[in-house]
Amino acid sequence: MIIFICNSVKAQDQDSVRSENIRYLNLRYVDFYRQNHPLSYIAPLGEIGSKNKYIFTSRLSTSFMILGTKGSRLAAALIPDFTIRMLDMKSRPVYTPDFRIGGSFYYRLNADENNYKYATLGFMHHSNGQDTTHRPVVGTLNYKDWDFSTNYIYGRYNWGKVKMDSNIMRSSTNHQLEFKSNGLFDFDDVIKGDYGFTRLSYSFSYRKYSYFYDLFTNADQEDNGKRSSKKEDDQKGWLNKEKFRWNLEASYAINKYAHYNLLAVKRRLNIEATGYYSLSWMRQTAFMLAAGYYGEDPYNIYFKDKYAWVRFGIAVGFLKYTAKASGKRYETQGLN
Repeated sequence: MIIFICNSVKAQDQDSVRSENIRYLNLRYVDFYRQNHPLSYIAPLGEIGSKNKYIFTSRLSTSFMILGTKGSRLAAALIPDFTIRMLDMKSRPVYTPDFRIGGSFYYRLNADENNYKYATLGFMHHSNGQDTTHRPVVGTLNYKDWDFSTNYIYGRYNWGKVKMDSNIMRSSTNHQLEFKSNGLFDFDDVIKGDYGFTRLSYSFSYRKYSYFYDLFTNADQEDNGKRSSKKEDDQKGWLNKEKFRWNLEASYAINKYAHYNLLAVKRRLNIEATGYYSLSWMRQTAFMLAAGYYGEDPYNIYFKDKYAWVRFGIAVGFLKYTAKASGKRYETQGLN
């Protein structure tokens, strides 16, 4: 009877540990969903290399996590994603802002926070907020007030590896495969046969983290961030912070075009590389430098434009982390 009772207690303890670990992972993966969301930015001069001159370009994108509990591996978010380009003209017009609004469901696929895997299913409405019908202007499209509207669904598979050292995040590699389709929903007929309705995309991100003392004193600032974490570090002011990020994104339109075959790379390919660097006194922000090529400009009615470009500015998003003690183990939690 004593042996039976001891075994029962041990089994209950193991179940309790497993249950607690699952609850922790469900919350931990919400951090991954947010960390892999595109960063917002403001870029003076906008996309340098386009046919237009801009005062600035700004993208505001975030995820409102409406479901992300410890009791479920399923999470959900509402996603607003707005971009504007202010033209360098009299009165500084914007003309056709780029509005995307939708939502997504995330599902945790494994139980390893250092080698994470999850899937996403989402829907987006894409519009430029105009209601004037399309008409040509001097042999080209009307970029001033033509109505652009479409909708798309997307499926994503994300996976990554986080390298830890004594419970401190040192670096991470992050991957994303995406399939996006516009053809299942309402869209303007004028873009049929001339727009990338179906795209395959791949994104890669390498991120580097630093561990440093963050209070307004010089006490305990030894080892220049190379020290091992201690249980009381979060109370004393040590932060595990993302310092550098390098992104590579590429997408290719695979649907039928009226005037381009499947190998028309200059028309179908979009690719860009971006570097972000956050200084120790910057919180959720980082300096940004990007370069790329648009075979199809993603900015609503400008989709027929293709050009190489450079962009620089300030980015903001879910960049920061902190080491926080929880019993005998450490959790890595976002500061957001």
